[in-house]
Amino acid sequence: MTATAGAIGVIGAGAVGQSVAMLLTAAGWCESVRIVSRTGVSAQALVTDLEDMCQVVASPVRAVHAADAGQLVSCEAIVVCPRADFTNTARSDVRMAGLNANAPVIADLARSLAHYQGLVVMVTNPVDVMARLFAEVSGCPRVYGVGSNTDTARYRIALAHLLGVPVEAVEGHVIGEHGDQSVICASATRAGGLPVPVPVWRVREELSARPARINAGLGRTRCGPAGAVVAALRAGLGLDDRVVELSVNHEGRWRGIPLRFNVGRPTVCLPSLDAAEARQLAAADAKLRNAYQPLARLYVVACPSRKEKTAVTRTATRIATATQAATVTSNSTVVTEWALRYFGPWWNATGTTTDDGPQVIADVNPGKVTEIAQRVTDNSDDETVYANSAMLLARDGDGTVLASQPEDKLAYRAEPGGPLHVYGCEDVPVALAAARLAREVVRGRLLADGWSILHASAVVRDGHTVLTLGDKGAGKTTTALLLARVGWKLLANDRVFVRPDGDRLRVLPWPSAAAIGLGLLDALGWYDQVRERVQRGEQLHPTQHRKVTDALHSGSRTPLWKASGKELKPQFFPDQLATWLGLTLATEGHAARILFPRITPGAEPALLDEDRRVRSGDFFTFGTEDRYPDVFGLLRDDNPGTEPLLELLDALPRHTLSLGHDVKANSDLLTQVAGPAT
Repeated sequence: MTATAGAIGVIGAGAVGQSVAMLLTAAGWCESVRIVSRTGVSAQALVTDLEDMCQVVASPVRAVHAADAGQLVSCEAIVVCPRADFTNTARSDVRMAGLNANAPVIADLARSLAHYQGLVVMVTNPVDVMARLFAEVSGCPRVYGVGSNTDTARYRIALAHLLGVPVEAVEGHVIGEHGDQSVICASATRAGGLPVPVPVWRVREELSARPARINAGLGRTRCGPAGAVVAALRAGLGLDDRVVELSVNHEGRWRGIPLRFNVGRPTVCLPSLDAAEARQLAAADAKLRNAYQPLARLYVVACPSRKEKTAVTRTATRIATATQAATVTSNSTVVTEWALRYFGPWWNATGTTTDDGPQVIADVNPGKVTEIAQRVTDNSDDETVYANSAMLLARDGDGTVLASQPEDKLAYRAEPGGPLHVYGCEDVPVALAAARLAREVVRGRLLADGWSILHASAVVRDGHTVLTLGDKGAGKTTTALLLARVGWKLLANDRVFVRPDGDRLRVLPWPSAAAIGLGLLDALGWYDQVRERVQRGEQLHPTQHRKVTDALHSGSRTPLWKASGKELKPQFFPDQLATWLGLTLATEGHAARILFPRITPGAEPALLDEDRRVRSGDFFTFGTEDRYPDVFGLLRDDNPGTEPLLELLDALPRHTLSLGHDVKANSDLLTQVAGPAT
């Protein structure tokens, strides 16, 4: 079976945790199951047991032992089901008896997973209170408690037996507390589509007796709650469209209610209640509220008043190229210094005031991340992939765009004509997002000013620019680096801005991290010096895959590949091209020559008798952008056509050539064609 979800974390390797992990592993629809337990011993044992099962049933799911909850932040969902060490002697209100024992455990986990943006499914009892505690301590926007789902399943089974009908014919819900004050929605119950009399007292007896029988025989309920967890996961991750009874914040009250999930988005579908049921629900709400209030005072940090808040020093970086500019402002110097480093070598980047030109306001503000993420979750009307990360979008009536990237713990707000806001929980992700957005702001202004984006690498000598074009894998980056290695200035390794300048074509760089494969890095003689820096603790760009870093540490020079066929490469900051590799960067030039390389292993470098020309497909347009869709309305969709550019490009000398794997031979041919650097 092909995995349809990524990693799922399970905290707690007791009865329910074991059952959940087993169901997930056997089903095969997630990539991996990561297990955490208090001591680690039970988690390791469970992983070993699951590995045995995977081998027997040929499951593709990987079972992984995680040392602590903090290692689960990259999971798509986390199931929380630990249980504190205590003896439950309660004869009534059995689930509420674990309140004070389990609360510190859940609060500690919530703090370790602060502002996690994935799906959280709470199992630990009292589940309605623990779900609220986890949500309010952690700030996580998508927390659901199971309990009412299990109660509803038991209700339908019990009623079907009493009425002598198939369970599938019964439609009914149990809501409110997962406990003694659960509310049986008898007035809205149907069997075969028709109202039926419900012997509520007999049903209640069975709802109490059923888990008691399980506990007496097995020591703990496990399969039913585990099934409820899997139902919540599949619905919350958008794998199943269905109704699931879960505990959520509904109108300021945490209670179990039916939620209708459509592509992972929940809508409340509370059944109609008669007067007695409404009173029962109010009593359940009061009970849960009273149970929670002492915990809130102990574990939930109060927000400081306005008078208590201290002023935050803001800094700003202005970036500019040609006649266009944008300013990044932030409450974190990491963000603005990042922009200086990222744009400085190719675009002009300087420190400035906070109100200078179009702005990207990029703040570390976990509260805003949670607030916007919740609004997007409640009102999301679109989904896309932005910078290789899933993004949910919601649009207000006034044109304001709200967006959330849960995996990156980022949230965005863009008002028409106003600054673009990005919020995050940590400095580095905010800095990455701010750099992308600032580039998009400048990009939009350049496009409006008549510039276009060409899929090409470029090197410059005395203002004369050699452009290298071709499909993916043709050798654009290789050609540019070979020429830069022998003295040309590197202008870009993947994209350039171009615009007519009289009868010439002006070229500007597209600032970005530079990706250089391990094999190419080795062939160009740079591998050892890069590895030495990495081993000393210096960092390459954080978008680099961990496998690449591991390869550099171990000394492996073998190219790495994703399952999709894309190569995993070291990612260099723009300034590292100079400081680590000794290259010189250029800020602009005029197109003078075009190369169309083709890399063929084992081939002798040679000019080819082919007349390849620049085509409209060599340009990035509003409709063909693949990495940075215009989600915030920064780009015009009526950019100038490519015909004038194609005429100017067609007038330039152009060469189609074959390159092999011999660096010196390739460099000799390229130097002959492009001309020696001075």
